[in-house]
Parts: sequence; structure tokens; C-alpha cells
Amino acid sequence: MIQHITRRTVQHAPAFIKRAQEDHPQLQMPTWGAAILIVTFIASMLAITLVQYTLTDVLPMLAMVETPAAAITVSNHDEPASKDEKEGLLETGTEITLVHQKPITSSIRATIRHLTAEAGKFARWRGFRYQMIYALALGWMTSLLEAFFPRFLPISTVFIAAIAGAATANLHAAWTHKVISTPSDVSFWSRIPSRKQWKALALPAAVAATMPYISLFLSMGFVSWFGLEREIRRNDFDAYNGGQWASFIFRWVAVVAISVCCTLFLCMPAVVTQIRVEASILPEDQDTIVPFDRTFGGKVVAKVLGGTGCVSFMDAWRSFNWEARRRLIKLYIKGFVCIAALAFVLVHVLAFEVFAIMGPEVGKFLAKAHKEGVQF
Repeated sequence: MIQHITRRTVQHAPAFIKRAQEDHPQLQMPTWGAAILIVTFIASMLAITLVQYTLTDVLPMLAMVETPAAAITVSNHDEPASKDEKEGLLETGTEITLVHQKPITSSIRATIRHLTAEAGKFARWRGFRYQMIYALALGWMTSLLEAFFPRFLPISTVFIAAIAGAATANLHAAWTHKVISTPSDVSFWSRIPSRKQWKALALPAAVAATMPYISLFLSMGFVSWFGLEREIRRNDFDAYNGGQWASFIFRWVAVVAISVCCTLFLCMPAVVTQIRVEASILPEDQDTIVPFDRTFGGKVVAKVLGGTGCVSFMDAWRSFNWEARRRLIKLYIKGFVCIAALAFVLVHVLAFEVFAIMGPEVGKFLAKAHKEGVQF
């Protein structure tokens, strides 16, 4: 959909701009002011991209693989025994206590602090180059498949996403390994898993790539089932009474709730499964930057001991307990709030710059445009 909108915009942009200049009021901006706005806009987009990568990619990956560590404390009893008390056959002066430590990824600040301490100040963006390579490869593969499989049905989009995700599964695994492992001099090509390991990676990658489309189709299906698409196309909201407005709002709330459920019960399990399967094949000579149980609670046996060395598709999600799921959901919510707040601030910075550069001309322009019925 984004590619279609972009292509149509590029095709019709010259005519649209020419018609807008002829039919609507124009706002003349000095060259230096336009340069300042362009630089600010580019810096804003870069800041949002980097913050989003940290909060929605790096930190969630670490949360998906972290196994909370347990600390063992040893304490000695200093109380002297009575003279009349006989010594026991076993020493009872030492007490061992098992204390479960708070997960590192339970806090954004704690996770970033741990990352920078272990891998340097740029660790919050670790693996960004790998992610770009994977995104380019996935986009190229998708475009190639679209040329052979025209998207005349929704199922074809799911089919294309599954093939493209499976084809680039090894690149995604290399990205995951770069993010979760400790700093090392391992090259990009050395991180890419072998062809034999692709068999274990293909299914989780295909499922993770298709779940967003399936969730979208389910949500759009309920939009049509509830009649919302028909009402929006009819556009006769002025004649609605209180009951009709209540029904309209209630149906939209139901669609939003269904979309959230699809995200929680379809998309998130698929992504977690993919990341944990990829983490299970991390080479033994590479340590993880957060505590990680390579045995997945005893479900995985290393290859040196005669096992597969890889967690199964179902065990990857089952071994991710409810405490870890809640921690991941909270992390996503916090990340969304932080990104939304940053975008809100940057939009107001751009608006302030426009008013500071143009002064009263902006108000006159908006008033004239509103008088002529121009909508923004």
C-alpha cells in the first residue's frame, strides 16, 4: 500500500503542485528559512529513527532472550553454641539463600545503562547496519516475487511475505546475533548461519513475516462486517442521532480492540518465536550481553552432547513465560509513549520555526486559506 501511494504521488505530484499554486494562496518563504526547516526536518526524522530502533528493536530483542539470573547468598551464623549443647554431625552454621534478581530489561534506563557499560556508548544502536541490509534484502525479494505473483487476492500478499521472510531468514538471524551477543570482531559474513541451519529458521521467519498481514486482513474484515466502510463512504454523519453515533463509536472501539488482540496473540508470539529460535543457534563461543539460558529450561541439548542445539518452534514460545511476556508488553508500551512524545515535541519545534521565520505572514496566509475554503 505504501509503495502504491508513493508511486501515485510521484506520478501526479507535478500537476497537483501546479494546480495548488494556481488555485490557492501562496506563502513565500525566504531561502534561508527553507534551509533551516529542511535541516530541522532531516534531523528530526533521524532522531525519531534512532530512538525507534533502540526502543522497538534492540531492547525488545534483549527482553525476548533474557533469562533472569538468580543470585546465591551465603551467610554464617555467628551465635556461639551453648556449652551444654552437643555438636551435631553436620555443620549448621552456613545458610544458603537463592535470590531472584530483577531482570535487566525490566527498565529502559537500566537496559541502556547495561548496554553502554558492556559495549560502549553506541551500543543502543548496535546492529543498525545489519538491520538495514536485512530490510533492503527483504524489500528486494518482495518486489521480485510481486513481479511473478500479482497481488490479485489478499492470500497472495501473505504468500509473498512468507516466501520473502523465509528467503531472508539467515540475514535476520545475523542481525539478531549481532544485537544479543557481546562485542567481538566477528564479521558480518561470519555471523550469517549456514544453509543447514536455514531449515530451523525458515518456518519462524515465514510466520513472523505473514502475521502482520493476517492481522491487518482480520481487522479490515471486521471493518467491513460492522458496516464501517460503507458508512464512511456514504458520509452522512450530519444526519446521525445520538444512538447512531454511539453505535458508530462502539464498533470502531471493537475494531481497535480486535487489532490489539491480533497484535498480542498473533504478531508478538510470532516475533518472539523467531528471535528465540535464532538465539538458540548462537555459536557456543559467543556470549550474550544479557543472561540467557541456552538450554531453554532443559528443552535444548547442545550439539556436542548429541542434541540438535536448536529450540523447536513451539518450545521457543512456551519457554517464554508470562512474567517475560508482561515485561515485553510493558517495554513496547513505554517505547510507544516515548516515541509519541518525541514526535509531539519535534512537530512543535518545526511549527515554532515556521512562525519565527515568517512572522505575521503565517497568520494572514492561514486566514486567507480558511476564507477560500482550503483544507489542511
